[in-house]
Amino acid sequence: MVKTLRRLLLLTMLAAGCSAPPPVIPDIPKDHPAQKFYQFVSQNMVSDRVCRDDQGDPGIPMGEIVKGEKYARSAEIVPGVFRFEEKATGKKFLGVSFLQYSGLLQIPKVCAWEDDARD
Repeated sequence: MVKTLRRLLLLTMLAAGCSAPPPVIPDIPKDHPAQKFYQFVSQNMVSDRVCRDDQGDPGIPMGEIVKGEKYARSAEIVPGVFRFEEKATGKKFLGVSFLQYSGLLQIPKVCAWEDDARD
């Protein structure tokens, strides 16, 4: 019995030590709210509220970015994280795509932050 408990404890400790580190967006400061959102969204179902809690804006329609009429996508940093620009104003953004779950529906959305680091 004691040997079995020791083996179980050892296996649990090994499994805990082998977990993957949370994903990080390269070239974005570690304290940027997009990092926290990106890490959370990679492991959880989310809503617009989570985006707003991390100082992001969920109000830019993903379809507008994909169409390229009002917004121009400029660079993909890692899958699901990209930079884009509003064509009318030249305002630059950092976006993290996510699926918003609403009942059985999965709605593609983007959480955006103004990209002050870029000129």
